[in-house]
Amino acid sequence: MREKMLLTVVALALAAGISPASAKEWKTVRFGMDASYAPFESVDTKGDIIGFEVDYGKALCEKMKVTCTFQNQDWDGIIPSLLAGKFDVIFSSMNITAERKKKVIFSDMYYATPIGFAAQASNKSNDFSPEALKGKSIGTQSSTIHANYLEKYYKNSDVKLYPTQDEPNLDLASGRLDYVLGDLLVEEDFINNKGNGCCRIVGEIKRDPEIHGPGVGAAFRPDDTDLRDMFNKAIAETDANGTYDKIQGKYFKKSIRGK
Repeated sequence: MREKMLLTVVALALAAGISPASAKEWKTVRFGMDASYAPFESVDTKGDIIGFEVDYGKALCEKMKVTCTFQNQDWDGIIPSLLAGKFDVIFSSMNITAERKKKVIFSDMYYATPIGFAAQASNKSNDFSPEALKGKSIGTQSSTIHANYLEKYYKNSDVKLYPTQDEPNLDLASGRLDYVLGDLLVEEDFINNKGNGCCRIVGEIKRDPEIHGPGVGAAFRPDDTDLRDMFNKAIAETDANGTYDKIQGKYFKKSIRGK
């Protein structure tokens, strides 16, 4: 009898165009972030997570009429933690790639920024080809598109991987690395603030579509298509009404839309 009643409920829901996954009413959305990626997300002196994606996330939450919380999460464990239910969305500069799509679903892209190499200011060479960097030490964050790019193209370099992007940047500043590969806006922020002008941007790489994808999106558990759709609607609305432009103008001198 129980099984019959359950089947009846499911049939009625499907007839109404409602799936069991979409029946959830989202009142609170928990954001997971690796807050070591200024100016997108970092921790201030009070211990609060701040940055472009925090401000933008709050704007999206206002549009969705939900309460949002933000929590720090190490990058290496960020997808497993999402899938385990520790939070509801990864909103942390995660590029949309085919490999990640095997585990999570993504919102529409909301930014895309240039990627490239940084070196010490005393290094005057602008040649960052694999041949020129043969035997050179290159640092970047592990489990990222940058690590995948170095693995594919810089097999003859001494690639060093770190838990956060801050760590290779600090090693570059102290002379323990020859180069760093990363988001150029993140590298510029480090050089101008923590790095005190230690280093310089060498140049921008050409994006590899297979490795880098089209840009950054919010990531969700595969069953949370309703939450993904809420985000997509809010992304479109904040884009159309000028909210996105206002927030990005607070952090960047030029557009990061990538579209």
